[in-house]
Amino acid sequence: MADKSLGAWAMVALQGLLFLLVVVAALVPAIGPAVWDSLVLSIVLILVGAAGMFWSGRDLGSSLTPLPVPNGKGLAAKGIYKFARHPMYTAILLICLGVAVGAGKIQTYVVVLALVVFFEVKTRYEERYLLKTYDGYAEYAARTGKFLPGIGKRG
Repeated sequence: MADKSLGAWAMVALQGLLFLLVVVAALVPAIGPAVWDSLVLSIVLILVGAAGMFWSGRDLGSSLTPLPVPNGKGLAAKGIYKFARHPMYTAILLICLGVAVGAGKIQTYVVVLALVVFFEVKTRYEERYLLKTYDGYAEYAARTGKFLPGIGKRG
């Protein structure tokens, strides 16, 4: 259990570091060429992402945990979780993309891309435990997209 817990907390720490890097990358002077930016689109992405975070957190209920290991409080497969297995990660990515679009700096987009890769790795780790913990997870994952509806169903 200690190894699982240590690895889970390491992922939480890395995720926090990546969030911090998104903000830092947006605030420091641009590295390389300027890229497209839009304040309006930035605000929309951040607001949609924030709404998605609250919605997914509400639908997770007592199953909500910062760790990528289930807490045994039940499988969330209703509400927003009918459409995607990891909508909170999608919402967080929308917020971070909104920051990148508002900053218009290549380094911010690069950190957001690193966060996408991180969430792909984290969900693979998380889903190993979800499959062991919840009997119906395999069927749920086979019919439900990973981050977006219909995309990334588990075969």
